[in-house]
Amino acid sequence: GISAPLHGGLSQNDPMEEDLVTRLPFAMIDDIADGSPAALDGLLLGDEIVKFGSVEAGGRLQERLVSEALTSEDNQVSLLIIRQGSPMNLTITPRKWHGRGLMGCHFRIL
Repeated sequence: GISAPLHGGLSQNDPMEEDLVTRLPFAMIDDIADGSPAALDGLLLGDEIVKFGSVEAGGRLQERLVSEALTSEDNQVSLLIIRQGSPMNLTITPRKWHGRGLMGCHFRIL
């Protein structure tokens, strides 16, 4: 009976591995303007985006990100990011400011 838990331990890894797969980042912040909504709300250069509002990995990411930001203007958007290897939740509010776009940052699709 001692070997049973060991054998069971193998199958317990499956959900976790699956979880990691769903947490793969699809974009990285490669540019942030000073004083922009993205900077003020706490995004940092090099943050990897796993989820931006309702947008997760898939096709047409750039246009889906833009449309998510536009439809969320002046409303909070929840982000799941990976910063230096650790997952973090962050909230950003896309809004008009003196610079370009509603967030003032650029996503590089990975």
